[in-house]
Formats: sequence, structure tokens, C-alpha cells
Amino acid sequence: MLSVEDVAKHYGLRPDTVRRKIRTDEIEAVRLGRVYRIAWPDVWACEDGPVPKRARITRYQEDLLGKKAIAGALRVSVRTVERWIDDGLPTRNVFGAVRCNPHDVTDWLKLKGVDLPPAWWA
Repeated sequence: MLSVEDVAKHYGLRPDTVRRKIRTDEIEAVRLGRVYRIAWPDVWACEDGPVPKRARITRYQEDLLGKKAIAGALRVSVRTVERWIDDGLPTRNVFGAVRCNPHDVTDWLKLKGVDLPPAWWA
């Protein structure tokens, strides 16, 4: 079970935003005393994207990256990342915000012939 802070870090949002989404029932959570806990399946249910299969669970537990983070890490413009998304870079929509799994970005860019440093998002 994840804390509100863990989920906020995963989505690239503020903890207050996650708490608000819990209060409006946009994220399923269990309240233990004064603390909320969220299960991974409930986190993935909020992302417009496929629920990971058993073999890819750890891959989809990685923190998601926004367009700015990808652009900064790869030293390209945000517009370049937007073009990649338009060309089919896999995304996950989190409450209207576009996010990408770093492994999906790596796989997609390698298919496109882009050289990447190892663990470029770390």
C-alpha cells in the first residue's frame, strides 16, 4: 500500500492534489486513522493506459515523467517530446496531465533509432 506522498511522486503531482482526488472519489483509498493508503491497482486505474500484466508490474511502478522532465533529461525541447507523442510515444493520462513511463519512452525511442544513455531518467 502506498502513501499519499508516494502516489503524488509517482504521478508528478502535489500531495494536496492526491488528497483532493481521494476526497472526490477519483482515487480509491483506504483510511487508516488519519492516513490514507492506496493500492497499486487503484493507482493504475487512474491512469488512462493498460493495466500492467504480471511480468511488467515493477516496470509500471516507476514514477511517471512529464514532458518537461523527458525533455530536460534527453536535452531536447518540450516541442520535440510533443512531436514524439503525436508520432505514437506511449502516454498515460493522469487527471488530464500527460505522463510517460520511462521504460515505455526508452523502448519507443530505441525503436525509432534514438541513442539514449543508460537509465537516462534516473
